[in-house]
Amino acid sequence: MDKSPQQVLNHLLTHTQSLQLATLNAEGEPSISYAPFVQDETGSFVIFISGLATHTHDLLRHPTAAVLLIADEQATRQIFARTRVSYSCHASVIARDAEEFPTLLDALQARFGDVVGVLRGLGDFVLFRLQPRAGRFVMGFGQAFVLVGEDLRELQPIGAGSL
Repeated sequence: MDKSPQQVLNHLLTHTQSLQLATLNAEGEPSISYAPFVQDETGSFVIFISGLATHTHDLLRHPTAAVLLIADEQATRQIFARTRVSYSCHASVIARDAEEFPTLLDALQARFGDVVGVLRGLGDFVLFRLQPRAGRFVMGFGQAFVLVGEDLRELQPIGAGSL
């Protein structure tokens, strides 16, 4: 039985462990990396990344980013039509003394194991919230949607000729 687009999107969001992260450097040039993530109760992506990483400096300077979650190539029948969801996001730092800081790190540790416990002790790591502002979901040829609604979880089909 085929899954609905909503079911496919939910599966992608819950089973993908890392996101592709596009940022802008100090010169306004694009850069891309990746980060393991969890989603918080608002649907924002939460990442814990090293202060030594280029994308950390980028997010601190330019708090906008693009995020992509994409189906594994090995599980894709047609490479030109990989299932994917992309978001334009606003990035904000979650301070170490914020009430939610330990809870979010606990969620990361529950998902990714003891390595997060080690990273917690490293003072250069920064916890970011990437709040989606707009999104698009592509499930295959002719199956593209704009994400709408307060939490960007509702699917609105993109008509032929729309970009």
